[in-house]
Amino acid sequence: MIHCLHGAVGNFQAWETLSQDLDESVNSLDLWRFFDHSTPNLFETGQLICKGAGLGDVVLGYSMGGRIALHALIAEPEKWRAAIIVSAHPGLIIGQEERREKDREWARISKENWTSFLHQWNNQEIFLSSPEELHQADIKDNEIVSESFLHWSLGRQNDLRSDLPKITCPVLWITGSHDPKFTALAEEATSLLPNSEHLIISGSGHRVPWQRPKEFSASVKTFLKRNNSF
Repeated sequence: MIHCLHGAVGNFQAWETLSQDLDESVNSLDLWRFFDHSTPNLFETGQLICKGAGLGDVVLGYSMGGRIALHALIAEPEKWRAAIIVSAHPGLIIGQEERREKDREWARISKENWTSFLHQWNNQEIFLSSPEELHQADIKDNEIVSESFLHWSLGRQNDLRSDLPKITCPVLWITGSHDPKFTALAEEATSLLPNSEHLIISGSGHRVPWQRPKEFSASVKTFLKRNNSF
């Protein structure tokens, strides 16, 4: 089973194409549902992901979902057969308060004016070389998305670099060639992981799975075939 975790303004339907391309069962998680009855932080959310997974499963996360996936891998490294991390941040070394303030602003805008929020979100510099995601969160979840900016903010995430060596399963870390910031972060992160590889997909920005879907699916499929035993 592959547990797929969407990004900060995505939803579980984002993985429909991937699920059709892979030979394994896909569990496309709706991360917003974790806020239905509580407000878990990143570490607690990682534990919840582990709780819902079986021994020898695979976790795949994009951006925010990639950060949550890292927390799950660190929480129970012996549980996972393999992992795919896409365009994710291992944690800030400086500037945490500035990021928390920025995410508080995103939380406010997403709650007050969803249409304006989506416009501003999709026009960030990091996304300019990528198309809009086809499956973004719906206005009915705007208050939960707002909560996620507060509780899953990169500014509230620990710097995970010292914990990355605990992740012993094979890890494929994917970034786009037009996303230099996250490509550099991936190079740094994979140098700390004991069993990892960094794949840069040409012609893609931050939203690799949707900008280069065929290349992305093929890369994930090849990686999982090489790591099909536990």
